[in-house]
Amino acid sequence: MKYTTGLWGALILCVVLIAMLFWKIFSLNSQVRNLGAPNDGTLQESLKRVQAELASVKELAPGLGEYMTTIQLHAGKLWFAAKASNWELSQYELDELKETMEAAKALNAEKNGVKISNVLDSVLQTQVAQLAESIKRKSPAEFQKSYDDTLSACNGCHAEAGYKFIHIVRPSSPPVTNQSRLFMTKPVTKTLNMECWRSKSLNIRWKKLSNTQA
Repeated sequence: MKYTTGLWGALILCVVLIAMLFWKIFSLNSQVRNLGAPNDGTLQESLKRVQAELASVKELAPGLGEYMTTIQLHAGKLWFAAKASNWELSQYELDELKETMEAAKALNAEKNGVKISNVLDSVLQTQVAQLAESIKRKSPAEFQKSYDDTLSACNGCHAEAGYKFIHIVRPSSPPVTNQSRLFMTKPVTKTLNMECWRSKSLNIRWKKLSNTQA
C-alpha cells in the first residue's frame, strides 16, 4: 500500500514537472515570436525620423538656381582669364564650370517640360568641349566664338524653360576684384609701359634742365 501510494505520488510529481516544462517551452516560443515580429510602432517612428532627416537635407542642399549662379560666376571669371591670356587660370575656371554643371545635372530638374539635365549634358559635350579645345590651343579668337556659342545655348535653354528674362551676355566688368593676374590684359600692360617711358623721359628732361641752369 505504501509502495502504491509512493508510486502515485511520483507519477503526479512527474506530470506536474512535465506540465511546467511545456509551459516554459510555450513561454519561450512566445518570446521568440515577439522578438522576430516587427514592432509597428518602432518602425513607424524610425520611418518618420528618416523622412524628417531627408527633408532637412533637401532644404539645405543647393537648388538649380544656386548652381546656375555659381556657373555664371565661373563663366565671368573664365572670360577675363582668357582675355588676359591666362590660360592656366582659364582651364581651372572651365573645370570648375564643368564640375558645377555636373552637379546641377544630378538634380534631374525639369522646368516647363524641359529636362535641364539633358540640356546641360548636351552643352557639356558640344560648346564646353569647344571651349576646352580653344583653351588648349591658346587661341583668343576660337575662345571668343566658343564662349558666345555657349552663352547662346544657355539662353536658348532659358527661353524654352520659361525663363527668357534671364539672358546672359559677355561680362563687361570683372566678377571679383581681389584676384591677381585675372585682369592684367595686354592693353593695360602697354599702358603701364608707356607711363614708365613718359616718367623716364621727364626725369631725363629735368636733369638736362638742371644741368643747363647750373
